[in-house]
Amino acid sequence: EIAKKGFNFSVDNNDTYIQKQDLKAEIAAKKCNPEKIYLELRKLCILRKNYLEEPREEVQNKIIDIRNYELYDKMSVDEVKAAVVQVSVTQKFKQAVLSEDLTDFLEKGENNLTNGLELPFPIISSVFKGIRKGETMAFAMPSNSGKSRFTINVIAHTAFLHKKKVLLISNEMSEEKMRLCLITTIINDPKLQELHGQKLKKSEGELLEFKFRPDSNNDAEVDEEGFVVRRKGETQAEFVARLQKISTEFQQTIAVTDWVNQQNSIFFINITDHTNDELQKVIINYYYKEQIEYVFYDTLKTDTANIGIGEELKKTATILSNLAQNFKIFICSTLQLTEGKTLPINLDVNDLSASRTVKEVLDTLCLIKQINRNSYDDYEYSMNEVDTVFYDLEKFEDPDVRYYACVVDKNRAGAKPKILFRLNLAYNYWEELGYLRLKQKPE
Repeated sequence: EIAKKGFNFSVDNNDTYIQKQDLKAEIAAKKCNPEKIYLELRKLCILRKNYLEEPREEVQNKIIDIRNYELYDKMSVDEVKAAVVQVSVTQKFKQAVLSEDLTDFLEKGENNLTNGLELPFPIISSVFKGIRKGETMAFAMPSNSGKSRFTINVIAHTAFLHKKKVLLISNEMSEEKMRLCLITTIINDPKLQELHGQKLKKSEGELLEFKFRPDSNNDAEVDEEGFVVRRKGETQAEFVARLQKISTEFQQTIAVTDWVNQQNSIFFINITDHTNDELQKVIINYYYKEQIEYVFYDTLKTDTANIGIGEELKKTATILSNLAQNFKIFICSTLQLTEGKTLPINLDVNDLSASRTVKEVLDTLCLIKQINRNSYDDYEYSMNEVDTVFYDLEKFEDPDVRYYACVVDKNRAGAKPKILFRLNLAYNYWEELGYLRLKQKPE
């Protein structure tokens, strides 16, 4: 009778009675687990009931699809109920598979205690012992310093080098901007070039403006920078077709995006208005639905109802930490640093713009800030943390080339070094140079 609670069943007639007796006789000859059968029936009844009560066809289809989740067999009754709620709630969120249809997007112009997966940065990867399931990691930078681009860089390596499914949750950059950044990263990263086989260099600006150079033996009209000029009245499709014929650079770019389409998926969801409960359900749902074990959240903020309340950030971080531990997944978040006067190499948790107590629940935390161009001469770096050979910071005329100091502020795995990055956000290229320090003044 407990199984019937909350459901309406028709009165038995002779035919259904006979059918039930036949089923009982058939099952009596088999070894069955009544608890498992009850669980499966209960889950099916929940899905059926919610399907019939849901007026929206797109949500009905998603309720049916819960049965196809890769880990559906492991889901409890309560988790099935939560999944039903989640597919309804997230209709207000923009969802996409970020790594699908990149070619079309571009052409239209529109054990966990051992080492985990390697990060694209050798020192940080060694210090943290890679990215490990069951842990939470955070990277903090000031506003407009490249948090999202840094995240995309790590995601691309996780998805394509390590062949892992990834979920990116964003409350800042849009799907379109993330797609463009992803293409830029994959095209220009040397390690990813080894996978897709195309050696070229294209800035995000060139891709955004659809600028490609013709082959040297072609007499196509070009602008002052050498990019093919779109003819008057030429449609986008016609321009694409012409570029395919006259530009090896364009052919290589399309070869890269076509290659990405064949790789592991980077799932994307944009949540600009959410509660902690909704955030939690999104992660759990993707875990069951796609068996995703690597989650990136850009940027870690309080839920909508508690904006501006610093201590609420720790509550959100605690929820993420519990999810990571309970489901054995890796969750990486970005955080906001203040625009204070602290030297990049002297950053500490007090430079976080929100609650400092968020550090308590994180497994690892890095604080990253740009080094002022006028102070390059104050710094030097070495290949080893204890070394006798040091190098100056080379100065470049290109204003897009920057140096960032990365201070490891928390590391449950041990060491907390200070590291130097050289990067170019136009190509989303990040290079870890070595261990950073201020130059020693002669006595």
